[in-house]
Amino acid sequence: MAEMNEVDESQRLDTLDARGTWAYPSAAATGHVEVVLPALRGSPNGEERLLVKDFGPHVIGKIETSLNRNPYLKSGPTQNPAAVFRHFVAVAKGANLMDSGAIGRMEKLAEEFETEPEQGEYFNQVIKPYLLSLAPKRKG
Repeated sequence: MAEMNEVDESQRLDTLDARGTWAYPSAAATGHVEVVLPALRGSPNGEERLLVKDFGPHVIGKIETSLNRNPYLKSGPTQNPAAVFRHFVAVAKGANLMDSGAIGRMEKLAEEFETEPEQGEYFNQVIKPYLLSLAPKRKG
């Protein structure tokens, strides 16, 4: 009976984060930290909330949406794929989500992406695998 009441110490809710919500002690190490980022220009909301560990897949989704965007749509973000990627590079740099090496690599990829005539192919072969390989910066 006593075994049912035991709690793994790493999963205890005994601290509050900066916003006053409960925080798991191991959350920062695994990327389960929520960040608020500025949204793309033209988005209905001014900010986006996501977990640090989901940054790469989130950016991939936004770039894919931009690559496949119907040119006749009148609402929503209207940036081209390279501008979308540049936005998230700046956001990652400003929010200090990654180390300087990862940010530098993203900036170089953004430059190459802008000049690439086959952006869809470059995105699928270079940028997408890189974004999927990103690991969250450990804070704490």
